[in-house]
Amino acid sequence: MQNPPRVGFAGLGLMGGRMARHFVTKGFPLAVWNRTPERAQPLVALGAKLAKTPRELAEMSDVVVTCVSDPNAVGRVVFPDDGVRAAARPGFRYIETSTISPGLARRIAEALREKGADMIEAPVTGSKNGAEKGTLLIMAGGSREVEQELMPVLMAFGAKVVHCGDIGQASTVKLIGNTLISFMLEGFCEGLVLGRKSGVSLETILEVVMASGFSSPYYTFKGAAFAKRDFEQHFSIDLLVKDQNLMLEEAHAHQVPMPGLAAIREVFQSGRAQGWGQEDIGAVLKVLEKAAGL
Repeated sequence: MQNPPRVGFAGLGLMGGRMARHFVTKGFPLAVWNRTPERAQPLVALGAKLAKTPRELAEMSDVVVTCVSDPNAVGRVVFPDDGVRAAARPGFRYIETSTISPGLARRIAEALREKGADMIEAPVTGSKNGAEKGTLLIMAGGSREVEQELMPVLMAFGAKVVHCGDIGQASTVKLIGNTLISFMLEGFCEGLVLGRKSGVSLETILEVVMASGFSSPYYTFKGAAFAKRDFEQHFSIDLLVKDQNLMLEEAHAHQVPMPGLAAIREVFQSGRAQGWGQEDIGAVLKVLEKAAGL
C-alpha cells in the first residue's frame, strides 16, 4: 500500500461529505462515490476523482471508507456485482463507519477475508460538527494490527480511536451509546416540558443540571438549541429510530430485556408520524410538548 494510501469514500451525506473533505485537505489521493453523483461535485472540484460504482471506487483505492444511512445501504455498497466486494483483493482494506448491526459487520468481514482483504468497523460519534472539524470519536472493531495500519486514515477524520474488540463489538458499543443518548434526551425533554408548565425556565434547569453529578456537555449543546427552537439536523430522528430498532433486535438475539428503550422508541416514532423524521433528534421536544398540550 502506497503512503499515503489511495482512499475511496462511499457516501457523501450529512456526515460523509464532511469526513471525506479531510482527505483532500490532508494530502490523500481521494476518489468518491455517492448514489446521487451531484453530491460529489464539491469534492471533485477540489481534485477528487469520481467513481461510477462502488466496485470502480474499490478498484481505484487501497482503502475504501463507507458512511451511509442504514444496513440496506451498506449492503448495496458491498455485496452486488458492482459493489466493493467484487474488487476486493489481497492487501485491500475497508473501513465501515456507518451504524449497522454487529451481524452485518461480521458478514462483510467474512466476505472480504475470503478474497484476501480485511476491514475494521469504525462507527463514529460527534455529529456533523465533529465531522466538519475532524474531531470524531471512532469506535474500532477488528484486528489491532489492521487498525494500526489504518490509523493514519482514521485520524484524518477523527481525534480519538477506542479499540472495542473483534468485528461486531464496535457496532455493539455504538448502539449502546445511541441508547444512552435516547435516554438522556428523553429525560431532559420530559423535564423541560414539565418545567415549562410549572413556570421554571430552561436556563434554570440547565444551570442545576450542569452543576450536578449528572452534568454532561450534551445537555449544554441541546439546551442551547432548544432555547433558540433550533431543530436543524445534526442527527435525524429517522436515523435514531433506525439505531433503536437495531439495538432492540440485538437485545432480542441475546435475550436482554430493554423495556425502557422500547418505550422511548415509540416517542421518537411519534415524531416521525408528525413529519419530523428529518429534523434533529432534539425535535422529540415538540412531541412531548404536543402531548402535554403546549
